[in-house]
Amino acid sequence: MVGPWPHRAYTFHALQRTFGPMWLRCDVCRRYAPLPLAGLRDVDYRSRTFSCVRCGTAGALCLVEPSREAGMADYRLDPCAAPVRHPAAEARLSGVQAPPHRLSGRHRREPRPER
Repeated sequence: MVGPWPHRAYTFHALQRTFGPMWLRCDVCRRYAPLPLAGLRDVDYRSRTFSCVRCGTAGALCLVEPSREAGMADYRLDPCAAPVRHPAAEARLSGVQAPPHRLSGRHRREPRPER
């Protein structure tokens, strides 16, 4: 006989108990890292977003290790001991307009005078 589920629904702990270890994946950098659940066990996974530490783009939560998936053999394991948010991700999450990329000075030049 099966009893009631002992974990709160929609939490990272329930996901871990159901699917096992999870990973975070960046499709731009083609990197992935294991998802540590130290402070996320009782947090609702529907309210969390993740971003890449290297490039700042949105990251994806994976239930299967990306390097073992078909077509994803080139993804590299890149664990980070103490991740810090990328400035682009910080701007995206806070709703602040990200600063424009620095362009070369060519677009600012005056047109050449005619000879």
